[in-house]
Amino acid sequence: MARFGRTRRRFLELVGSGAVVGVAGCLGGGGEQETETTTTAEETDDDHDEERPEGVSAEEFEHGPVPEAYRTALSQANEQRDPENLFTKEAVKFQEADDAVEAGLTEAGRDCGNCAEYIPDKNGDGFGACAKVEGYVDPADWCSLWESIEEAEGETGGDETASVA
Repeated sequence: MARFGRTRRRFLELVGSGAVVGVAGCLGGGGEQETETTTTAEETDDDHDEERPEGVSAEEFEHGPVPEAYRTALSQANEQRDPENLFTKEAVKFQEADDAVEAGLTEAGRDCGNCAEYIPDKNGDGFGACAKVEGYVDPADWCSLWESIEEAEGETGGDETASVA
């Protein structure tokens, strides 16, 4: 899945470069004829089709529902997912782990794939889910609820609720 993150970044770089060239062309004037550019819904979508499982819309990818195998599954630290009590991705600063490291939100090596709350891929599409967050989850993502598996397994009878940073 890291490959898709690089592909997305490259796509965004190209789109940004194209926008700069387009604006420069508009400002250049010189009597040249203006041309209208159209953008497809696919191009404006933050989550490109190649980054989602086949047949899953951007809305489903972000907010669910997730496939039945994940609906009430156990996380890597054996916490059961409650589909009626989940955080939105926005509320927990959900993003690619590399971006979170660059933004100073976390340390390198902390991602959903090694989080106690993560529910690994069960259907072969490369995505899992989370016991605390709605939607599909890539193991290379990160959010403010990240907790090491060792810490979660070391908790004994304490309050297991996580706070949103």
